Amino acid sequence: MAALARELHEYHQAHPHYPPQRPPKPRRKRRQRPAHTHTPSGPGDIRPGTWLWVKPGGLHPAWGDIHRLAMLIHLDSPYCEVWLDDTTVHRVKPHLLILERPAVRNAARRAGVTSLTDRSGALRPEWQWAAWTLADHLAHLDGGEEPTTAPVQEYLFAL
Repeated sequence: MAALARELHEYHQAHPHYPPQRPPKPRRKRRQRPAHTHTPSGPGDIRPGTWLWVKPGGLHPAWGDIHRLAMLIHLDSPYCEVWLDDTTVHRVKPHLLILERPAVRNAARRAGVTSLTDRSGALRPEWQWAAWTLADHLAHLDGGEEPTTAPVQEYLFAL
């Protein structure tokens, strides 16, 4: 057993295995924090200054594969421009951007709504837009269909 352990140790010393490293960050435009401020108040009400979350996979792998908070700078359908808190500007596809919840909650409070969810924990119908991606908001602006959620266990309520 000791000989096997020694042999494995020698092999690992000769062939070290390091964890994968992130690729180097590519050059990006750097800007000061934009002066825009906007809080969405309904479906399709998206403008520069809206705070969003970038889903994993939306940024270059050097920025990590995690959710990142970003401010919308330019709204467009193939790519949107967002500003990160490290002062870099990125192009991200709209289906990888979601609204920040505290901003939506603040808009609901200003509208007099105390809770966005019903007793089951689902979003109220008039606030379904709060869970949409930016692509869904763009589709709503273009006059497309609003995303719908399929009923769960509808057969329980059928008479």
